[in-house]
Amino acid sequence: MRRDRCHRGFSLIEVMCAMMLFGVAATGLLVAFVASGQFGVLSRRQATAMAVARTISGQLSRVAYNDARLNNVNAGNDASIGDPNGLFARAALPTGNDAPDSTLPVQTVGTENYEVYVNVALQMGDGVWDPTTLEMGRLYAVIVRYRVGQAWMRAVTVGYHYNPAAVGTGTIPLPL
Repeated sequence: MRRDRCHRGFSLIEVMCAMMLFGVAATGLLVAFVASGQFGVLSRRQATAMAVARTISGQLSRVAYNDARLNNVNAGNDASIGDPNGLFARAALPTGNDAPDSTLPVQTVGTENYEVYVNVALQMGDGVWDPTTLEMGRLYAVIVRYRVGQAWMRAVTVGYHYNPAAVGTGTIPLPL
């Protein structure tokens, strides 16, 4: 009995080529799936850090003006309170002129920890004669530092607290 050529099946080389192509495609899908999960973790951690920073920044805008968290104890960091060089995203915390003005308690969200630091810069000036005589307010940055794997990351928010002695308090008269 004679077999027709189109019924003889696949050769070993054809099967091996098909398996190799499937393996390459499956590996690509697996790498994409794992990377997607890692980016999801990174995105969630960044969103949580920003929420912590915004919450603390909102609290600082409403505390008493002489609250210790708003003290400018390191004038050396006044020009870079928002950490433009990413010093808080390094393994070692900044020191010297780059050190934070205050360190707040670690915030725990779920099982993850977020370190919180505040940098403050005084805003001076009262008018024409001497722009350095009156503290108009305090510009502050809340820096939240966290880890993703071995890498340190940070989220930063900036706020301002007016000096009630400089801008006054009370009600604004409404026109009748």
